[in-house]
Amino acid sequence: AVEDVSGKGVPAALYGAFASGAVRTRAFERLTPANLLYRVNRTLRRRGVEGLYCTLAYAVFDFRAGEMRLSNSGLPYPLHYRSETGRCLPIEVAGVPLGALDGSTYEDRELKLQAGDVFVFYSDGVSEASRQGEDYGSERLRRVIERQAAADVGAIGDAIAEDLHAFLGDEEPSDDVTIVVVKVRT
Repeated sequence: AVEDVSGKGVPAALYGAFASGAVRTRAFERLTPANLLYRVNRTLRRRGVEGLYCTLAYAVFDFRAGEMRLSNSGLPYPLHYRSETGRCLPIEVAGVPLGALDGSTYEDRELKLQAGDVFVFYSDGVSEASRQGEDYGSERLRRVIERQAAADVGAIGDAIAEDLHAFLGDEEPSDDVTIVVVKVRT
């Protein structure tokens, strides 16, 4: 799971901790990702904190079965590098941020896994990192992943971070930057 909370400071940090705890608690129930997001959203709405919400991509990898199931609540679309084609494309699964609206439902997306496939989950602090009015963007991120896909996950993550830093130059990111890389082994 990769999560990003709206807002700044102590209230947002506490909300993020509560949301994270709700996700971890529900994860042990072995729900589908969509059902987990539905239940976490219901828990957050019952908590009654107005003005705060979080975006979350939640994926369950079953390497023995060769599949991954994903649901999303507003995080940028995760990226999937397919070793078979050599192309990196977004996994288009949308959803309403958790805690934003009562009764929100979510969808599951199931993908087959192949050796060498790479999945990158990231916060909007990556794609929306800006220098002189230009965003880093998901297209640039996709190109880095395609160039580095043969490397191990640490090297892929490092290459993304280095490219983002080179893009920003002396500027600091205006938002938090979260990157999680998963690679299917051969």
